[in-house]
Amino acid sequence: MGDWNLFFATTAGSAATLVGLLFVATQLHIGVFSDPKNRWAALAQSTLTILATAFALSLSFLIPALNTRVRGEIILGGAAFAIWRGIRIWWPVFRLRDRDRRHRFVQSFWLLLLPFVVYIYLIIGGVGLLRGDTTAIYDVSGALLSMFVLALRNTWRLVVNVEQDEPVNVPKDSTNPTGHHGAARPGTTKE
Repeated sequence: MGDWNLFFATTAGSAATLVGLLFVATQLHIGVFSDPKNRWAALAQSTLTILATAFALSLSFLIPALNTRVRGEIILGGAAFAIWRGIRIWWPVFRLRDRDRRHRFVQSFWLLLLPFVVYIYLIIGGVGLLRGDTTAIYDVSGALLSMFVLALRNTWRLVVNVEQDEPVNVPKDSTNPTGHHGAARPGTTKE
């Protein structure tokens, strides 16, 4: 695993950095994230699960005393935990009846389906490591990179798009009845 130390150190550091960005995103719109049935809160929780899994698995690969079989077991345990959390996060959002089927499918795609595909990819790598396949490390690294792509997309949406969906609460005595920032540019559109 000596050749892979730099890769796993980099993925651990990247996961920690993206968790920091996720915390910034939640602090910008803390009211939105307080409701566990809110789709943005579910997306934030799902992203945190993805990043925490990537961080923990990357750190486990930096422990020199662990053999390949133990690393495979850690991967399978991490993937099982992530799948359990994914279902737990997705279910309250799926049960909401305020939107149409297409919207529910899109939410299920980003909260459940796509992360599960990545976790299955991770499980394939974990099983390969359990069997002693030295090339299974490529499956694990590919799954970690896929987790970063998914987490980066979700974090970006949390930073940029949450404000567009938030209801504007304007006091009745406000001099700005539109509720928009005075420096906002006209013509900007939502996603």
